[in-house]
Amino acid sequence: MRQIIGLLLFTFLTANIFAQDIQQKNVPAVVLNAFKIKFPNATDVDWRLEKGNYQIKFEVNNKDNKLILDGRGNVVRHHQDLYGSEVPESVLKIIKSKVALYDLDDADRITEGKNIFYEISFEISGKDHDFWIDGNGKLIRYEKELKDSEIPAPITTLIKSKYGSLDIDYARYREESEKISYYIKGEINDKDHDFYFDGNATLLKHNQDLRNSEIPVSIQNTIKARYEGYEIRDADFIEEGKETFYDIELRKSKEKVTLILSPKGKILEIK
Repeated sequence: MRQIIGLLLFTFLTANIFAQDIQQKNVPAVVLNAFKIKFPNATDVDWRLEKGNYQIKFEVNNKDNKLILDGRGNVVRHHQDLYGSEVPESVLKIIKSKVALYDLDDADRITEGKNIFYEISFEISGKDHDFWIDGNGKLIRYEKELKDSEIPAPITTLIKSKYGSLDIDYARYREESEKISYYIKGEINDKDHDFYFDGNATLLKHNQDLRNSEIPVSIQNTIKARYEGYEIRDADFIEEGKETFYDIELRKSKEKVTLILSPKGKILEIK
């Protein structure tokens, strides 16, 4: 089953599979000079090219840095590792308002244009806590991994009464723009389930893994008529509000297509 976990706000682009490694000697002079002027003491420099931008990983004073420069050498984004002592007090104040005792595992400062953000991560009793805070000390997002006992009772009660006993694999709390949400992942009768709730324990979305034998005939007929010769590789049933959908992944040799269908077999979206 596809695991739909919200992406982190500031995922760095160097992991993009379309980026191409390049040697420094092949970097345009205007870009290389701009980098050397900004970071004359950089070591362990690694260059990649992606969609016309230059992505550089390097170290300064034994601290990791990630930088994106455009084709003219202008800074698009700078991601810098920080020591705990370098984190501004305004940022620490926000963290302390959520967590009384902690030990910083990772702290990073991200600069995009005139905007500055801080990513702070640490563990408490083996559970992750992640903060995104802007340069003015305003909380953008806070996420934390939950113990089973920390999941609100109305959520676990609703799941059990409507869907059955859930063997919980993962649970996460998220706070963003003063809105609270929960993500719960687990298994019911050996089938994967993903649940998304708001802060009032209202179910927002539910994804359930399906066996091929559980796919409605209407869906199977559409697939046979429109995608003859394709094999069903994955099937999910999705509830979102009062709407229900089917997410079907098909494959034929090296070709892959994903369909979103209504319960009556109407194709709503092709990916």
